Amino acid sequence: MNSTVFGELVFNVGWKTETEISLFNNNYSVIIKAAAYFEKDGITANQEAAIVDFGDHKNERLKSVEKLLLTDFSEGDASKRFVPRTLLFQRNGSYALLFDDREDEDEGIAVCLQPEAKIVSQDEYL
Repeated sequence: MNSTVFGELVFNVGWKTETEISLFNNNYSVIIKAAAYFEKDGITANQEAAIVDFGDHKNERLKSVEKLLLTDFSEGDASKRFVPRTLLFQRNGSYALLFDDREDEDEGIAVCLQPEAKIVSQDEYL
């Protein structure tokens, strides 16, 4: 599917594409995923508004991610511990950046960006 907001998307348990982000002066390729159970569900207006919000405030949002990681994980090097994998847009327009945790491969974290900036476990977020 080609979305005017998301660009070219492929359906695989949600609509997916890729983008580049920069955190802690490192560049990462991450999956952008618009949550959907079925292909026929399409993308919601809330998801489109959320991706526009992220695009309009990308640098601010990524600085917020860095600050949250440094605050919540002041012990150790958060920039080496966490690897961003997916920017997930929920059907209601809330979104979070999901990270793998190199110290706990079974449990990643989600840095929620909207509606509230906070860090939770991926299990709690998903």
